[in-house]
Amino acid sequence: MTPEQKAERAQEKAKKRLALQVQMAQQCDPVAAKLMSQLPTISQLPPAQRTQFDQQYEARVNNPTFQSCYNMAFKAYNEQQQLNLAELEWDTDAGWFNNSPFNCEFPRPEGPFWRAC
Repeated sequence: MTPEQKAERAQEKAKKRLALQVQMAQQCDPVAAKLMSQLPTISQLPPAQRTQFDQQYEARVNNPTFQSCYNMAFKAYNEQQQLNLAELEWDTDAGWFNNSPFNCEFPRPEGPFWRAC
């Protein structure tokens, strides 16, 4: 993998992470979510506007109510991802992807048309 490809992947990963953070923040405070979405472009602001932006961002994000809501949203997201992974593992273990629906929990049926386990 070339350094350009690595940099491109890192940039895509950062964009996806920011989009997820904005999505979770949107559930708690739309203004904070809007400020979060503007984070990649704050380096282009003049110093006075950047200071004002930093103050607004810190006030919104450091709010204890926002913090607790954001943490709950993050935990809910993680639990949903774990549930999705467990469902996928269950489906895979149950054999739905390899056409063996018995999951090796029962004795193998006899006969020429059975392909369990």
